[in-house]
Amino acid sequence: MFRQKCLVVKQELTAPGHFTLTLRSPRISKNARPGQFVQIQCAEDSCDPLLPRPFSFLTAGSSDFSVLYQIVGKGTELLARKKKGEEVWIVGPLGNGFSVSGSKNRLALLVGGGVGIPPLYHLAQELLKKKMNKKNIHVFLGARNKSLLLCEKDFDRLGVDLHLATDDGSKGRKGFITEPLEHFLAATGDSRQIYTCGPTPMLKAVSRLAARYKVPCEVSVEEPMACGFGACLGCAIEVKKGETKRFAIACCEGPVFNSKDIVW
Repeated sequence: MFRQKCLVVKQELTAPGHFTLTLRSPRISKNARPGQFVQIQCAEDSCDPLLPRPFSFLTAGSSDFSVLYQIVGKGTELLARKKKGEEVWIVGPLGNGFSVSGSKNRLALLVGGGVGIPPLYHLAQELLKKKMNKKNIHVFLGARNKSLLLCEKDFDRLGVDLHLATDDGSKGRKGFITEPLEHFLAATGDSRQIYTCGPTPMLKAVSRLAARYKVPCEVSVEEPMACGFGACLGCAIEVKKGETKRFAIACCEGPVFNSKDIVW
């Protein structure tokens, strides 16, 4: 974990209300794993907002990394004003990410919704670096409409298999992304692994499908994270091991968990 000022390399409008921010830090970028995140101090010269905001990695290279975020409040409004050449305080990489080891012949099913999609793009890149066949990577993306299908073109350029769903039917299947996921699970019987990130109702539904079809599933939870390293205890979620239940700190023990361990 590092804390440093990072140079803004680029700021781009990605989708309505969504921006991709590219920052320079070889130390953070080289140590970033898919599913991990950074804390960004959005206000430079004031205490409003006081707390930093968490953002998952979209990409991480040898010197630069990027995050894709949605403007939802004052912090992200301030972040969207950052220009090339400015600097922002960053802490990261933080948390535990997705596992990328295992058989290269298994099917990797990446299921994302909304701003839960970006870390899955980082994961897809890492799986390809590990020499996984792109035909074995199936990406399921869901959104309210086609303009919010984040990273669709980026995934397409990777050559992976894309499955799309929108609430209004403007692209892909009309309805929830869990519907094409269930059809895929019912039609395949190979070694499979699910990775998912997105809104909690989607995560819960994906976890239930994983349990029904006996597919290992890793879930990246979306919880408010004030500090990012377990000091404030504000992102606790209930987990279980056998009959024992307890609270886990999502920013430290997660944000990626085994779906079977979460009390939904």
